Formats: sequence, C-alpha cells, structure tokens
Amino acid sequence: LNSGQINVRTVNQPLGTGEKYSVTDLALGLGYGQRITDRFSVGLQLKYVQETIWHSTLSAAALDLGTLYDIIPNALRLGASISNFGTRGKYEGTDLQIRYAPNPDMNGSNNTLPGQALTDSYPLPLLFRVGLGYTLNFGASNQFNIVVDAYHPSDNTESISFGGEWKFMDTFSFRAGYQNLFQQDSEVGLTLGAGIKYDLYKYMFRFDYAWADAGRLGSTQRFTVGLGF
Repeated sequence: LNSGQINVRTVNQPLGTGEKYSVTDLALGLGYGQRITDRFSVGLQLKYVQETIWHSTLSAAALDLGTLYDIIPNALRLGASISNFGTRGKYEGTDLQIRYAPNPDMNGSNNTLPGQALTDSYPLPLLFRVGLGYTLNFGASNQFNIVVDAYHPSDNTESISFGGEWKFMDTFSFRAGYQNLFQQDSEVGLTLGAGIKYDLYKYMFRFDYAWADAGRLGSTQRFTVGLGF
C-alpha cells in the first residue's frame, strides 16, 4: 500500500512547506496448511510487516494460526483463527532526530544539542475470529452457502459479519452480506457481489465483482479475474 505524495504542513505553515511525504505498508507471508484427519485441518502463516511514514519505519514479525473442523461433512463447518500474534514494534528513523536545550531558562544555554525523540513500542492488533459455515445442496450443481463470523479484536469492539452465496448451474454466483455488525463507530456495512465461472478444455476462467459500503468514503468496487489449471 502506498499513499502517494502528501504535502507536509506545520502549525506555522498550514498551506504546506513545499516538502512532500508518503506512507507505505508492506506485508510478506509464508503459509502452510495440513489436513490432520478427514474432518480436521490446520494452517499457519509467518509474516513480516513494515510501515513507513516519511523517514520513520516500524517493523514486526507475526504468526497467524487457524483451524477448520467439518462437523457434518460437506455441510456444517466450524473454523477459528488468531491473527497478528507476534513481536512489538516501534517507530525509528531520522524524523525522530531533534535539537534541544538542556536548560532553556539559563542564559547562554546551547539550544542546538542533538538528540532523539523516543517512541513507545506496542503490539500488533491481535484478532481472534470464530465462524460457522453451512451448505445447502439443491441437486448436483446448485447450492446455497451461509457463513457467520464473530470477531474479538484487541483494538476495537467485538462484531459479527455474515453473508450468503447462491451458486447455480455450477457457473453463476450471487452474494450478499453485512460487515462488522455491532462494532462501535463502524464505517462499513452492506456488501453485494456476483461471479461467473466457465470451464474450457483443461482451464477454468473466473470473473468476480464485489461492491461494499464504506461509510463516509462512499463505496468500493472490486473486480477479480482468475485462471485455473
């Protein structure tokens, strides 16, 4: 993620200093999943995250861990996961270098001594999630999927998200859902989507469209094109 160039503004120069800065986020992960039994599976991901604001950077390492259990094979599933379990991070960089006066009230005090502002370290936002999924089959190529997820984050209030998907002729899909129900000051809500899948020879082509309410930011639209071998 890159914010692009942003004007630097100060109290004395609210219209801008002429300088520009940017904010970037980076996440790299390596994951592995394994089916333990015919009903129970586990997966994990090790990841490195980095956030940079102008010349200051925060870095941390974290672990995501999840499990999936088929309560009723091909029908009812229970899943749980924990995300961002890892090290604490703190901002470091040249933006924290300062000039200060050890005795500002003393005549002749040197007010240009080099120093550095100290920032506190803090953990990544930990998230525990548990969900249920149920599949209703109507013939060999028609089904309806229902999912409900409950979220317990360390940096926000608890919430619930739910949704449904209708797939028919094993080709067309229609989806609807609602995000972050009961979350305090949530800016998201209704989601809608549709998709089409087409098999040609040994390849599978897929196109998906999704619309989501983003509150004061309006709405977001996502288009996905996939090719399977």
